[in-house]
Amino acid sequence: MSTGLRRYEFSERLAQILGESRRDLRFRVTMLVSGGIVKPGPRGRGSPLATPAYGAHLLLGTMAAPQQAYTTEAIRCYWNLKPVAPTPEMAGPGIVIGPPTNRPMDMPATLPFSFDGLCFGECLNRLLDFASFESTHDSLADGLFGVWVNRSCPVAGLRIAVRSEGQRSVITQRFELADREFFPSWLDPNRDGVADPGLLHTVFLPAHKLIEIGRLTTSEKRGNPMLNLGPKIAKLADLVNLARQDRYRVQWEKLLSSLMQVQAWTNQVGAEDSRLAEVTDFGANPGQLRMFTYVPENLPPRAPLVVALHGCTQTATSYDQGAGWSRLADRFGFALVFPQQHWTNNPLRCFNWFRPEDTARDSGEPSSIRRMTEWMLHHHDLDGDRVYVTGLSSGGAMTSVMLATYPDVFAGGAIVAGVPYHAADGLQEAFECIFTGNSRSGDDWGDRVRAASSHRGPWPRVSVWHGDADTAVAPVNAEESIKQWANVHGLSFDAALEDQIDGHPHRVWKNARGESVLESYTITGMAHGQPLDVNHQERSCGTAGPFFNDVGISSAYRIAEFWQLPEVVWEKQSDKETVTAAEKVEGEVIALPPVLYSGPSDTKESRDGATPAGDDSAAGGSGWGDAGTENTDAKDGSMPLGIDVRKIVSASLEMAGLLKNSGTDARTSGTAAPLGIDIPGIISESLRVAGVLINSEPADSDSRNDASPEASDKTKWQGEGWEMISNRSGEFRTDPLLFGYASSGNNCEIGSKVRSVSREISLGNHPALSYVRRLNLHAAVNDYTRARFSVLVDGLAIDEVSVVGMAHTEGEWMRRTDIDLSPFANRTVTLTFEVAAHSNVCNEVFAKAWVDRVHVRDTATSA
Repeated sequence: MSTGLRRYEFSERLAQILGESRRDLRFRVTMLVSGGIVKPGPRGRGSPLATPAYGAHLLLGTMAAPQQAYTTEAIRCYWNLKPVAPTPEMAGPGIVIGPPTNRPMDMPATLPFSFDGLCFGECLNRLLDFASFESTHDSLADGLFGVWVNRSCPVAGLRIAVRSEGQRSVITQRFELADREFFPSWLDPNRDGVADPGLLHTVFLPAHKLIEIGRLTTSEKRGNPMLNLGPKIAKLADLVNLARQDRYRVQWEKLLSSLMQVQAWTNQVGAEDSRLAEVTDFGANPGQLRMFTYVPENLPPRAPLVVALHGCTQTATSYDQGAGWSRLADRFGFALVFPQQHWTNNPLRCFNWFRPEDTARDSGEPSSIRRMTEWMLHHHDLDGDRVYVTGLSSGGAMTSVMLATYPDVFAGGAIVAGVPYHAADGLQEAFECIFTGNSRSGDDWGDRVRAASSHRGPWPRVSVWHGDADTAVAPVNAEESIKQWANVHGLSFDAALEDQIDGHPHRVWKNARGESVLESYTITGMAHGQPLDVNHQERSCGTAGPFFNDVGISSAYRIAEFWQLPEVVWEKQSDKETVTAAEKVEGEVIALPPVLYSGPSDTKESRDGATPAGDDSAAGGSGWGDAGTENTDAKDGSMPLGIDVRKIVSASLEMAGLLKNSGTDARTSGTAAPLGIDIPGIISESLRVAGVLINSEPADSDSRNDASPEASDKTKWQGEGWEMISNRSGEFRTDPLLFGYASSGNNCEIGSKVRSVSREISLGNHPALSYVRRLNLHAAVNDYTRARFSVLVDGLAIDEVSVVGMAHTEGEWMRRTDIDLSPFANRTVTLTFEVAAHSNVCNEVFAKAWVDRVHVRDTATSA
């Protein structure tokens, strides 16, 4: 490590490197001290050493403040800028029309430096700290292109160099001001500031100058592992070098591309409220892991415990959101602990299942996980005989490690898209294992488990899951895991009982007592990830997303079933006092069908003078007012509380002798009505007009092949920031025009503002969506402000218009027809219209959308 300078010398050299005057830097140092950003100290040769933190503050103040007087507030503002997840929209100003899947992805697979939520100032501090180590100069120079700060808006970025397909490219990790954070005075209109990109400019610092500045600092090494990261960056350089190898280059780049999507989804989930609680004082932590827990309310004593391990680039929260373990814990009554990896341990946040120090009993990460388990058992009075472990991908590989190193602790485990225990020693073998697999004999695999501890039985029950189309972790690894645990249990690999569950091959191995001790699921056609069944009423848990695949089988539920967790809960419930029938009736909840009320306005003028699209219901349009559907079993929401009012009235009139029983055709013929008057019909119509009864007349035969939202679902449009404006007269007076409006930057309320409206629809075999729209997207504030309109099905964008740094207005109604929904065929899905705006200054950015005549039809039937 280079010998660092003291503060007085550092400011002099910094002035030379940046091309600034020494007097200017001395004044800024004075501002740092008087503003309380750095502690005062002796001047001259007795001054303190210049640390990376000191250098980062002075460097940031010099780059960000347009004038010396703004130095302190510039540092406080720009230091706290938050990282923004990389997206294709970050390429620069422009307009993109069409679904995002059709866009060229300029973003590379991953970043060679991991920030894990660090603010911009902390990243700058860390980069200078890296630069203070001679061992990391080369990797830093190879991975970092430069640092920039924009003075016209509170935005900064790290320009990072990556290699993809043999070429070196540069991308940006951007940082922006968080919502409700203060603006520096030169940008705050309340203090006579002006956010005008034409008045100020962007300051860029190339990587070689940042390294030169970092060499002048002295790293603080007082036992803080978050600062002393030189060796970890060297490991990251090894990882980058492995990515360049021709043998696995294609698989590696494909995996990293997938991990980028997982990371973006993880960041999105991380912004939501988590169901998990972090525990920081669980004891010795040699693996430097974080501990998160979930304990259901009123959990009975001696409940089971499940240890759940996330995959690469995931967090405890995102893994729980995707797999649904905490929701399952509420139903079956067990506690959960989620160990979480640090970026500093692994640059992709994978568990280190391939490092010898992290695959041995009482060492590294396994020891930390074991300590978390002990803490949970002690603090929540859990059953030590019913502790289980599961994980996805690298978490599945670490599950193998935990089952092998602590078979006396875990009664069972589930390896999802993982690898066998001790399948690799080191990073190079890890790549070979996941991409090609290592074939060994059952005895060889079994001996590796038996050598991991002194335990000699009984052994944990093991469930193995893998998709047969997995390209991230070769499916052969599942077969090798089965070999391993079949040998440990003393079973023949060929002695499995085979069947199919939810359409997927399932095998079971039983011991001499007839107990199922090993099972495997091969998920047909599934890529890498955790299998989900999000639509099954009983077994549904989890949320579909990257590496969480809705394939019609719920792995978490089936794993809990294999561990006999449902039976455990059933035993506890059977001991409770019997509930009387009267108590059951008293506690019953009846779900009321929602009713759509049109807005009070009946004008044909909507917001901002937009004229609604013409009515085309005769041509198969949506017909918002035609809420009725054919009603044969009173289950479609056409009767309030499920009560057939018309039938009750008819029966009452018949009993009174005022109406003759005319059978099932009375509704249409009217021959049984006295004086030819349809009394039940009049009463039903009165109730319908009053809003108590929804029209249950059969729909036109021409529209029964269509799946328009109002005719195929029990719900109505729900959301925030959208209005339903009446745009029809006469019989279509309840037809609403959807109007959405999202605004950011007004009253200095910045950040992403998203407004959406949704409803469920049921799709047929060949569904296609049509609608008409008008858009007004305004983001012409600076190069980083953006606005967007999206159409989503189950959270996936199928149509979109986005602008960055520009404006887009559709002066006429635009018809969007036959948008293919076949990937969602034969499902009940959520259709969403969404507008979003993002401003980083006190200037308004907005997205307005008018949507009309939403129509879903079956293309094959219509043809």
